Amino acid sequence: MSGKSVFGSILVSILGSIIIIGLLGYFLLPTIYPNTQTNPIIIQSKYQEWNSEAYIWDDDTSDYLKMEDTEINITIQQNSQISMTFFAMSLLTLDTTFNIKNTYKVSLVIIGVSNRTFMVGYYDDSGATGFYRQLTFDLYSTHISEPLSAGTYTCAVYWRSTFDASGTNSLSVAHAPTWNYTRSLLIQEMT
Repeated sequence: MSGKSVFGSILVSILGSIIIIGLLGYFLLPTIYPNTQTNPIIIQSKYQEWNSEAYIWDDDTSDYLKMEDTEINITIQQNSQISMTFFAMSLLTLDTTFNIKNTYKVSLVIIGVSNRTFMVGYYDDSGATGFYRQLTFDLYSTHISEPLSAGTYTCAVYWRSTFDASGTNSLSVAHAPTWNYTRSLLIQEMT
Protein backbone atom coordinates (compact mmCIF):
# COMPACT_ATOMS: atom_id res chain seq x y z
CA MET A 1 0.00 0.00 0.00
CA SER A 2 1.20 3.44 -0.77
CA GLY A 3 1.42 6.23 1.81
CA LYS A 4 -1.44 8.11 0.17
CA SER A 5 -3.90 5.24 0.39
CA VAL A 6 -2.99 4.56 4.06
CA PHE A 7 -3.51 8.26 4.85
CA GLY A 8 -6.83 8.24 2.95
CA SER A 9 -8.02 5.13 4.80
CA ILE A 10 -7.19 6.72 8.16
CA LEU A 11 -8.93 9.97 7.21
CA VAL A 12 -12.07 8.13 6.02
CA SER A 13 -12.12 6.04 9.23
CA ILE A 14 -11.84 9.14 11.43
CA LEU A 15 -14.57 11.02 9.54
CA GLY A 16 -16.83 7.94 9.55
CA SER A 17 -16.33 7.51 13.30
CA ILE A 18 -17.16 11.18 13.95
CA ILE A 19 -20.36 10.92 11.88
CA ILE A 20 -21.47 7.68 13.59
CA ILE A 21 -20.73 9.03 17.11
CA GLY A 22 -22.49 12.31 16.27
CA LEU A 23 -25.61 10.54 15.05
CA LEU A 24 -25.69 8.19 18.03
CA GLY A 25 -25.22 11.12 20.41
CA TYR A 26 -27.96 13.11 18.70
CA PHE A 27 -30.51 10.30 18.90
CA LEU A 28 -29.52 8.40 22.07
CA LEU A 29 -28.36 11.09 24.53
CA PRO A 30 -31.85 12.64 24.93
CA THR A 31 -33.19 9.27 26.06
CA ILE A 32 -30.33 8.75 28.49
CA TYR A 33 -30.28 12.35 29.76
CA PRO A 34 -33.76 13.86 29.37
CA ASN A 35 -34.25 17.60 29.36
CA THR A 36 -33.71 18.86 32.91
CA GLN A 37 -34.57 22.46 32.17
CA THR A 38 -35.91 24.04 35.39
CA ASN A 39 -36.89 27.42 34.00
CA PRO A 40 -40.65 27.50 33.50
CA ILE A 41 -42.18 29.03 30.41
CA ILE A 42 -44.71 31.72 31.29
CA ILE A 43 -47.78 31.49 29.07
CA GLN A 44 -49.78 34.37 30.55
CA SER A 45 -49.67 36.84 33.41
CA LYS A 46 -52.41 38.72 35.24
CA TYR A 47 -51.56 41.53 37.63
CA GLN A 48 -53.75 43.70 39.80
CA GLU A 49 -53.04 46.33 42.41
CA TRP A 50 -55.58 47.57 44.96
CA ASN A 51 -55.55 50.61 47.19
CA SER A 52 -58.80 49.95 49.08
CA GLU A 53 -58.26 49.43 52.80
CA ALA A 54 -58.66 45.92 54.21
CA TYR A 55 -58.58 45.01 57.92
CA ILE A 56 -58.42 41.85 59.99
CA TRP A 57 -59.11 42.31 63.72
CA ASP A 58 -57.41 40.23 66.38
CA ASP A 59 -60.72 38.81 67.59
CA ASP A 60 -61.36 37.22 64.12
CA THR A 61 -59.80 33.92 65.20
CA SER A 62 -62.38 31.36 64.08
CA ASP A 63 -62.30 31.26 60.27
CA TYR A 64 -60.14 32.50 57.43
CA LEU A 65 -61.67 35.59 55.84
CA LYS A 66 -61.05 36.66 52.26
CA MET A 67 -58.97 39.83 52.05
CA GLU A 68 -61.30 42.34 50.38
CA ASP A 69 -60.68 43.04 46.67
CA THR A 70 -57.74 40.62 46.48
CA GLU A 71 -58.81 38.00 43.95
CA ILE A 72 -58.01 37.14 40.32
CA ASN A 73 -59.48 34.45 38.04
CA ILE A 74 -57.26 32.74 35.47
CA THR A 75 -58.08 30.19 32.76
CA ILE A 76 -55.28 27.75 32.03
CA GLN A 77 -54.55 24.90 29.64
CA GLN A 78 -53.98 21.24 30.56
CA ASN A 79 -50.94 20.48 32.79
CA SER A 80 -50.07 24.14 33.42
CA GLN A 81 -49.07 25.39 36.85
CA ILE A 82 -50.32 28.53 38.55
CA SER A 83 -47.88 30.86 40.27
CA MET A 84 -49.25 33.41 42.76
CA THR A 85 -47.15 36.27 44.11
CA PHE A 86 -48.61 38.58 46.76
CA PHE A 87 -47.06 41.80 48.03
CA ALA A 88 -48.46 44.40 50.43
CA MET A 89 -47.32 47.04 52.86
CA SER A 90 -49.21 46.30 56.04
CA LEU A 91 -49.85 48.17 59.24
CA LEU A 92 -50.06 46.34 62.56
CA THR A 93 -52.00 48.53 64.99
CA LEU A 94 -51.75 47.82 68.73
CA ASP A 95 -54.10 49.31 71.32
CA THR A 96 -52.84 51.10 74.45
CA THR A 97 -53.78 48.04 76.52
CA PHE A 98 -51.94 45.58 74.24
CA ASN A 99 -49.73 43.02 75.96
CA ILE A 100 -47.93 39.83 75.00
CA LYS A 101 -48.56 39.04 71.32
CA ASN A 102 -50.54 39.77 68.18
CA THR A 103 -50.32 37.21 65.34
CA TYR A 104 -52.07 36.64 62.02
CA LYS A 105 -51.91 34.02 59.28
CA VAL A 106 -52.03 35.14 55.64
CA SER A 107 -52.76 32.50 53.01
CA LEU A 108 -52.35 32.55 49.22
CA VAL A 109 -55.11 30.24 47.97
CA ILE A 110 -55.84 28.64 44.64
CA ILE A 111 -59.40 27.80 45.58
CA GLY A 112 -60.10 24.08 45.59
CA VAL A 113 -56.45 23.24 44.81
CA SER A 114 -53.82 24.36 47.32
CA ASN A 115 -52.52 27.18 49.48
CA ARG A 116 -49.40 28.63 51.06
CA THR A 117 -49.66 30.27 54.47
CA PHE A 118 -47.27 32.54 56.36
CA MET A 119 -47.47 34.29 59.71
CA VAL A 120 -47.20 37.96 60.66
CA GLY A 121 -46.76 38.76 64.30
CA TYR A 122 -45.40 40.88 67.09
CA TYR A 123 -44.40 39.69 70.55
CA ASP A 124 -43.72 41.90 73.58
CA ASP A 125 -44.18 40.55 77.12
CA SER A 126 -43.34 43.82 78.88
CA GLY A 127 -47.04 44.41 79.56
CA ALA A 128 -49.37 47.20 78.53
CA THR A 129 -47.48 50.43 77.86
CA GLY A 130 -50.44 52.79 77.69
CA PHE A 131 -49.23 53.87 74.26
CA TYR A 132 -50.88 53.30 70.92
CA ARG A 133 -48.41 51.61 68.52
CA GLN A 134 -48.26 51.04 64.77
CA LEU A 135 -45.71 48.82 63.03
CA THR A 136 -45.24 48.33 59.29
CA PHE A 137 -44.47 44.98 57.68
CA ASP A 138 -43.76 44.04 54.08
CA LEU A 139 -45.97 41.06 53.30
CA TYR A 140 -44.54 38.97 50.46
CA SER A 141 -45.10 35.37 49.46
CA THR A 142 -45.16 33.15 46.39
CA HIS A 143 -47.12 29.94 45.85
CA ILE A 144 -46.76 27.58 42.86
CA SER A 145 -49.25 24.80 42.23
CA GLU A 146 -48.67 21.33 40.86
CA PRO A 147 -49.67 20.78 37.19
CA LEU A 148 -53.44 21.25 36.93
CA SER A 149 -56.32 20.31 34.65
CA ALA A 150 -57.45 22.84 32.07
CA GLY A 151 -60.04 25.25 33.44
CA THR A 152 -60.67 28.50 35.29
CA TYR A 153 -59.22 28.91 38.78
CA THR A 154 -59.78 31.59 41.40
CA CYS A 155 -56.69 32.87 43.20
CA ALA A 156 -57.30 34.88 46.36
CA VAL A 157 -55.68 35.95 49.62
CA TYR A 158 -57.23 34.92 52.93
CA TRP A 159 -56.24 35.83 56.48
CA ARG A 160 -57.19 35.27 60.11
CA SER A 161 -56.02 36.18 63.57
CA THR A 162 -54.43 33.45 65.66
CA PHE A 163 -54.55 35.24 69.02
CA ASP A 164 -57.07 37.63 70.56
CA ALA A 165 -54.87 40.05 72.50
CA SER A 166 -56.14 42.62 74.96
CA GLY A 167 -57.52 45.79 73.43
CA THR A 168 -58.56 46.42 69.84
CA ASN A 169 -55.71 45.37 67.56
CA SER A 170 -55.58 44.86 63.80
CA LEU A 171 -53.53 44.08 60.74
CA SER A 172 -54.44 46.16 57.73
CA VAL A 173 -53.29 46.79 54.18
CA ALA A 174 -53.61 49.58 51.63
CA HIS A 175 -53.91 52.86 53.45
CA ALA A 176 -54.12 55.01 50.35
CA PRO A 177 -53.97 57.93 49.90
CA THR A 178 -52.73 58.62 53.45
CA TRP A 179 -49.54 56.54 53.15
CA ASN A 180 -49.96 55.20 49.61
CA TYR A 181 -49.78 51.59 50.79
CA THR A 182 -51.16 49.22 48.18
CA ARG A 183 -51.38 45.47 47.75
CA SER A 184 -50.81 43.52 44.58
CA LEU A 185 -51.31 40.06 43.21
CA LEU A 186 -49.46 38.58 40.23
CA ILE A 187 -50.90 35.37 38.75
CA GLN A 188 -48.99 33.49 36.06
CA GLU A 189 -49.71 30.36 34.03
CA MET A 190 -46.53 28.34 33.54
CA THR A 191 -45.53 25.10 31.84
